[in-house]
Amino acid sequence: MNRRPARSRNLRAAARGFFVFAAVALGAAAAPARTVTLTVISTTDLHGSIRQTPGVYAEHNEGSLLQCARIIRRIRAENPNSLLVDCGDIFQGTAESFLTRGDIMARAMNALGYDAFAIGNHEFDWGVDALGEMLGRMEAPALAANLLAGPAAPAAFRKVLPYVIKEVDGLKVAIVGLTTPNIPNWFRDVATHDLRVVDSRRALEATLPQVRKERPQILILLVHQGLMAEDDAANEINGICRRFGEFDLVLGGHLHWVLAGARIGKADYAQSGSGGRGVMRTDLTFDTVENAVVDKKFEYLPVTRRLKEDPEIAALVSNDLARADEWLGTVLGETTADLTYSPAGTGLSPVQQLLCAAIAEKTGAEVVLHGILSDQSISAGDIRVSDVWKIVPYENTVGTLWLTLAEIHSIMEEAAAYLGTDRYFGAWGVRYAVHPNAPEGRRIRDLRAADGSAINGRRRIKTALNSYHLAGGGGRFPSLVAAAATPNARLELLSTTTRDMVIQYVRAHRTLTFPAGTNAVVVRKEPPRWRWRN
Repeated sequence: MNRRPARSRNLRAAARGFFVFAAVALGAAAAPARTVTLTVISTTDLHGSIRQTPGVYAEHNEGSLLQCARIIRRIRAENPNSLLVDCGDIFQGTAESFLTRGDIMARAMNALGYDAFAIGNHEFDWGVDALGEMLGRMEAPALAANLLAGPAAPAAFRKVLPYVIKEVDGLKVAIVGLTTPNIPNWFRDVATHDLRVVDSRRALEATLPQVRKERPQILILLVHQGLMAEDDAANEINGICRRFGEFDLVLGGHLHWVLAGARIGKADYAQSGSGGRGVMRTDLTFDTVENAVVDKKFEYLPVTRRLKEDPEIAALVSNDLARADEWLGTVLGETTADLTYSPAGTGLSPVQQLLCAAIAEKTGAEVVLHGILSDQSISAGDIRVSDVWKIVPYENTVGTLWLTLAEIHSIMEEAAAYLGTDRYFGAWGVRYAVHPNAPEGRRIRDLRAADGSAINGRRRIKTALNSYHLAGGGGRFPSLVAAAATPNARLELLSTTTRDMVIQYVRAHRTLTFPAGTNAVVVRKEPPRWRWRN
């Protein structure tokens, strides 16, 4: 347990002066002291983890919302003055949630009586329209002060609120929400649906004057962003906490690790892991005379194997879980050898070859630029749906572009900056040499067709890429985004998920054999002239 006393009661009370009328404050000062403890129960990044699934998925196997429910009910029994909130990425991540289009998570969270949740980036994985449907199923208000819906946006997004007011034992509590501002760099269809995501601080500067008019006594901020040493385009926690000290509690997520309370700038911050592996409990003690939170206690309560599932919610979702189990166990085909992954290779690992071959067959693309999506392999023998889930944990889709050889080379050069990491993507359908120690712009050379023949530089080649990369890959691939924006590239986005493409491919071919990739030659020792020039 992490206990953080308030820094200064007098300063805190002064900071609250603009929230409550002076007459109320003077009246309270003359009254007997009364403290109220508000317990904030928080989850984040559940990713469809309704139950424990040891070894089934690439991640999120150890947690369980059904077990978290037992912890939540216990806390509420200890203190009825509680609020239950979530910091986003609720729906995507498991077959049981995918098959029900998130409904299994919505029903469970509705049954638990969540008070509010922030929208996460993976809420957009199934598309803007699908997210609109999911928002309609949730009884708790969706919060995102920095997600702005224009007149052409789906109607459901006009229900997304910047904040909500809750009353608990006579206390007025404001809960403000933010999503990650990097969403447009991950999902192309956000802008096309008249949705805009703005900077977190700018959104709070616009929202807090409205909140102050409500005269709340406690302020809570839910953020689908995580704490890093330095803020980046997706995570602005440092800037938020240093700028907005009026928040009594800031709760984050997105980065999937646990922090049971820390002072960041002017605010107290916590994040509660991911995948239903536990619940964060924060007790805020409010003094009605000093009109301030005078004490804070943080405690992370992990799920254990021995903790029983909540029987009421388990019964509510049992049929959906059985359906998911049946689907995951379906045999699609077989592989004659292990299909391994490699983030370090410059060519194509067997897992990449399977992904690229499936994408090429579905799209008719001559070239596929695609990397690995997880650190999972498929063992020799039967290939089940569950195996495909391990190598394709996200509902990414694919798009095609008609690119020149120069444009393909430019994109591959951009990707070469990530050689040796899981952000690098290999190229299927071509041969090439990789010079990792060469200057930028000269790392990819001798780019040829798969049979070794030269490629006409004027010819446009149908090329398939992951939807994440087509949106910029979080801002990492500007050359790709620029190429996709040109009319001659004729961008076409497919609605079929990459996972479904792989399932269809395995079913069609039944027996797979993919050797280790040999389409790339690595040249680590550069000629003396390169060393001399640099």
